[in-house]
Amino acid sequence: LESPEGLTLDHLGRTIFWTDSQLDRIEVAKLDGSQRRVLFDTGLVNPRAIIADPMRGNLYWTDWNREAPKIEASHMDGTNRRILVKDDLGLPNGLTFDSYSSLLCWADAGTKRVECMNPNQLGRRKVLEGIQYPFSITSYGKNLFYTDWRRDAVVAVDRTISKENDEFQPQKRSRLYGITTAFAQCPQGHNYCSVNNGGCTHLCLATPGGRSCRCPDNTIGVDCIERN
Repeated sequence: LESPEGLTLDHLGRTIFWTDSQLDRIEVAKLDGSQRRVLFDTGLVNPRAIIADPMRGNLYWTDWNREAPKIEASHMDGTNRRILVKDDLGLPNGLTFDSYSSLLCWADAGTKRVECMNPNQLGRRKVLEGIQYPFSITSYGKNLFYTDWRRDAVVAVDRTISKENDEFQPQKRSRLYGITTAFAQCPQGHNYCSVNNGGCTHLCLATPGGRSCRCPDNTIGVDCIERN
């Protein structure tokens, strides 16, 4: 590892995904760090935020490459990689996906906006404009919560009316980095990896219609079988 920045879980298949902005990679491993595998090591310059949608088997991430910032998507096994957004982006730092509304939202410190879109539809909606320096964002219900480096605060936004409705500043003012939502109970649902590891010997990575069995890097042998 050099500079791991984004982190997300498939809580159903019990895998962890992360971005490394120094190695320009996206990797995956089991929750205990074993069976590590590089998903992507090309076409990345400054990958930062990453978020999984375990029930649908999709992965989303941002790249704040100053020459060509973008938001990309793929299946969780690394197939079907595609660019979702590439126009009118600056520094897309934060990313969150709300599985109930199917909205993918991001915070951009370059355009100073929070925007949302449905990844399966055309078009995007500006939720907030003129914010200061957002870094990370998460969602809960109708609210988005983002951290801001200039305000040294966590800011709550009602995305349905495009309005900030609360702010929290720690007693000790400091730069706030990542933020995530912890549910009182593990969110319900299942994917093709949530039962018996999908029948895979090693890594089970979900896709929208199934799963792929993958071997960890440098350990392909008789004890590991790759298949879709």
